[in-house]
Amino acid sequence: MQSIRQCFYPGQRSARHQHAGTRIIAIDGMLRLTYRDPALDWLLDVTTPVVVKIEEGECHVLPCDTFVEIEAVGFASVNGLVHVPGRSDAVVAIIGSGIAWLASCVRALGQRSGKRRTQG
Repeated sequence: MQSIRQCFYPGQRSARHQHAGTRIIAIDGMLRLTYRDPALDWLLDVTTPVVVKIEEGECHVLPCDTFVEIEAVGFASVNGLVHVPGRSDAVVAIIGSGIAWLASCVRALGQRSGKRRTQG
C-alpha cells in the first residue's frame, strides 16, 4: 500500500483518479470529497455527485474507481493522507471473494440436500 501525505489548501481543489479501496484520511482538519459512481456516467448531469465531509482523524474508503476532488473545509490548510491499495491487497481481495463464493455454493448444496432428505 502506498501512502501519500498531502497538504490541501482552502479554495483549491486537488482532483485525481483513484482506485476502489483508496483510503483518504484527514489528519488535522476537515476535508470534503466529491466524486460520482462511474457506472452512472451515462446519465451525465442527471445524477448528483457523492459529497463526503471527513472530520479530523476520520477516514473514508472509496467504494469504486472514480475521479475524486478533495478540498479543505474552513480557512486553514489541512494535512491529509491518501492510502492507495497495492496489488497485493487486490490479490487478497480476489482470494477472499473467491472463498466467499465457494462457501455460498457449499451452503446452497447443503440446503438442497437437506430439503431432499426431508421430502423423501
